[in-house]
Amino acid sequence: MKKPDASRLFEYRIKYNIGVAHAEMDNYHYYNAYNAEQALAFHFKMVAKNNLKMQTLSVEKFNPYANRWEDESEIINHPEP
Repeated sequence: MKKPDASRLFEYRIKYNIGVAHAEMDNYHYYNAYNAEQALAFHFKMVAKNNLKMQTLSVEKFNPYANRWEDESEIINHPEP
C-alpha cells in the first residue's frame, strides 16, 4: 500500500452490490483514509473478515472544499502495487 501523501484524512465511500447474481440493491461503506488505495484496502479487509461475496462498483472521495463526491473508481481495476 502506498504511503499517505499528506497528513489529512478524507472521507471515502465505496459502492458495492451484494446478493444472488448481484441482483440486490446497491449499498455504501464509508471509510476515513489518506487516499483511495488505503480506503479500498480497508474495504477488502472488511470483506475478507466477514467472508462476504460482493461486487465493488465504485470508489468516491468527498471533496469538502467543493462539497461534492469525486469519482476515483479507476483504482478498482488498476490498484497500486
